[in-house]
Amino acid sequence: MTTQNTFAMGPNPSRQRGAVLFIALVMLVLITLLALAASSSSVLQEKMVGGMRNQQLSAMGADSALRGAEAWVWGLTFSSSAGQPLPPCIGSSTGTCVHRPTNDGTLKSGVQAFRSSHAWVNPPGGAPGYVHTLTGLTGNLATASLARQPALMIEDMGPNVPPGAGRQTGAIDSEGRTSAGKSNFYRITARSQGGSAAATRVLESVFSSADLTNTGTQD
Repeated sequence: MTTQNTFAMGPNPSRQRGAVLFIALVMLVLITLLALAASSSSVLQEKMVGGMRNQQLSAMGADSALRGAEAWVWGLTFSSSAGQPLPPCIGSSTGTCVHRPTNDGTLKSGVQAFRSSHAWVNPPGGAPGYVHTLTGLTGNLATASLARQPALMIEDMGPNVPPGAGRQTGAIDSEGRTSAGKSNFYRITARSQGGSAAATRVLESVFSSADLTNTGTQD
């Protein structure tokens, strides 16, 4: 006797084509691109903010040094008896001195480099130091710490006398201080870096300090 088993066969399953997997991969790629774009934008914004902060620190450092030098010049005693308290820088002068233009009105190479160089340049000899330390600050002041102590330079641009009163061309005058009531023009240049060497700022001011004849005060 032969036994025959009969199996009920259902319809053939449809062939899988992987459409869902493909769509999932596309969505994953899009999400990855969005994440990378957001990360790049955040890094760029952080660099921009850091650069602006660095520039602001360099500007504040230069401005602080400039005002400090003006206050220092203001505190000097100018009198007909004591004479000029800031001697001219000649050769390898030691101590604090002021630089003057050459006879034809041009500036010395070291003076011009300190005023206009993009890279950091130390001031020529005779420059006063800025007395307030702005590097290596800690605690609450750490964010204001500069990469380098600001540097200063002072130039004597000649006596400040009325037009026609001396042998002057603009602010450059070879005439000495020979009478009471005169004042001298001083050009003060301050150079400062920010929190890093990536930013350098140079500021200048022209400061006039008058001789009030043995009073020890300035105008």
